[in-house]
Formats: sequence, structure tokens, C-alpha cells
Amino acid sequence: MNKKISIFLIAALIVGGLSFFFLQSPGNAVVSAAVGTEIGMQAPDFTLKNMNDQEVSLSDYRGKKVFLNFWASWCPPCRKEMPDMQKLHEEYGDEVVILAVNVGESKSAAANFMMENGLEFSVLLDTDKSTAQNYLVRGIPTSYFLDQNGVIQEKVVGAISYQRMLELNRIEE
Repeated sequence: MNKKISIFLIAALIVGGLSFFFLQSPGNAVVSAAVGTEIGMQAPDFTLKNMNDQEVSLSDYRGKKVFLNFWASWCPPCRKEMPDMQKLHEEYGDEVVILAVNVGESKSAAANFMMENGLEFSVLLDTDKSTAQNYLVRGIPTSYFLDQNGVIQEKVVGAISYQRMLELNRIEE
């Protein structure tokens, strides 16, 4: 009888230990990391190549406000807001960094669009769409407005007017 109780207790300890291990494993951290795209959360860091084939990370801009915009050249609402983004870049580039993440297009398609439209702000290439997926982008344009600490202050799906860009970036005219 004591042998059966001993085996039962050992089995219970093993099951309990394994349960605790799996509940505390980093696998659960992946689930909570996806919530990092909510307002008030730290924006997930990423590294993408810019138009000069240099790797750029979001964390490179800690200490600055960041206007993170997911777009594509074929997207009419994206095309509509780009001149206002250029104006924001020209007038307030020292207050806010624009990172325009091109989703799923080639470097040449993005470069041609930028050149044809006289756009000079930073473009990052998300050719495999992994960063857009990590940010739960379901439609473009999608914009995130980050404070100097990389915390998401606002998220907007759809084109944004110049005035709204100023408001979302908390810029006083």
C-alpha cells in the first residue's frame, strides 16, 4: 500500500512540476508581446533596411517622437496623405521622426514613388511584411504615434490630414 502511495505522490509531483514549468515558460511571453501594439504599450522593436540598404531599428530613435506609418505606393489613401507627411517632415522634422514602412513592395517601387512625388522622409522596407504582421496591420495606411520613450500614444487606420498629424504628434503650431 505504501508503495502505491509513494508512486502516486511521485507522479503527482512530476505532473505538478511540469505544469508549473510550462505555465512559466517564455512561450507565454509571445502572447503578451502581441499586445505591444496597444495604446500605452511599448512599441515592439524591429530592424529593417532603409533605401540605402542600411539597417535601421526603431530603438535607434529613442528620445524622439516617432510617426510610424505603414503604406504602399498602390494604396490611394496612402498616396493622399504623403504630401502632408512631407510637409510635416519639412516643418517639424526636428520634433518628430517619420518612419514610413513600405509594406510588401520592392525597393525600386518604393524609390520610384518617393522620387516621383518629391518625398524625402525616411522609408524602411518591409518586403516580407513581417513587421506589419507584428504590428497587427490589417489595412493601410496604418499609423502609430510614439512618444520619446517608444510608448504608443495613438493608432490610426486610414489617411490622416496634416492638421490631424500635428494633433496626433502633439505639435503646437
